[in-house]
Parts: sequence; structure tokens; C-alpha cells
Amino acid sequence: MPDDAIVWPVGTTDQDPALSDRPFVFAPKGFLVAIVKGADEADRAAAALGEIGFADPDLRTFTPEQILEDYERYVAQKSLPRRTVTAFSDEQETLDLYHGHARDGRYALWVHVVDDDAANRAIRGLADVDTLHIRHYGHRRRSDFYLRRPTS
Repeated sequence: MPDDAIVWPVGTTDQDPALSDRPFVFAPKGFLVAIVKGADEADRAAAALGEIGFADPDLRTFTPEQILEDYERYVAQKSLPRRTVTAFSDEQETLDLYHGHARDGRYALWVHVVDDDAANRAIRGLADVDTLHIRHYGHRRRSDFYLRRPTS
């Protein structure tokens, strides 16, 4: 993997680090997550962000099926030490939020943002997109913008 490659904190595809290479505690930094209604809205969101300078490598869209399947695969791959640590460190609220939206058929668009200015630019770029929730994993704190909560 090149030194400047983005290491995405979610996803268990061939392009992602193996679970054994990831930190035990999920604590991403420098990402913005936008939950949108469906595929068309995810495409619109990605296009809007592309127009303001976010390149393809900075964006990753997850379908509802991918979100749920990735989590199942993640749980199945966990070693005993990882299961022990994540039993105390995984935030149930975050899991409920993302998986609830996925069960509702919602998509997640992850954006790599290098700093708070880039996150603010991305949020402004999403202004015309029907976004249900935005979470910014900043370098110092996490911020949430709840527009609609999942129904399930």
C-alpha cells in the first residue's frame, strides 16, 4: 500500500487492511460520513463533492447491503482478544445508528477530509443533497448533525 494511501476505517474488502492490521479500538480521524436516502442521492452527493474538489480516492460509498455484510464479516473475523476489547470499546449508539439506517435502505458516503476546513467545505457541498445524518470524525473530536434518525 502506498504511503499516501487512505486507510479507511470501515470496509472489509480486498482493498482494505486485514482486520488483524487495524487498531483494536475504532477511532477514525479525518473522515466525514453522510447518510443519504438511496443510490441516486449517493451519486448526487459524490458528484457535488467532486465539483468542489474532492477526488474519487477521497470518497467511498457503501450500500446498505455492504454496511450490514461488512459488519457480519468483521464480527466473524474477530479473535478472542479483539472480541474482549471491542466488548468494552465499541459504541453501541454508533452501531445502532449506522445499522439502523442500513436496515432502512440508506447509503453511507464516507469522505476523507484532511482537516476541519475540508470537513466544513464538504458539509457545505452537501447542502442540496437530501442528507439524513452527517458525522465528522475530526482530529480532536467527533461532531454529529442529526437530520433524521433511523426507523429500525
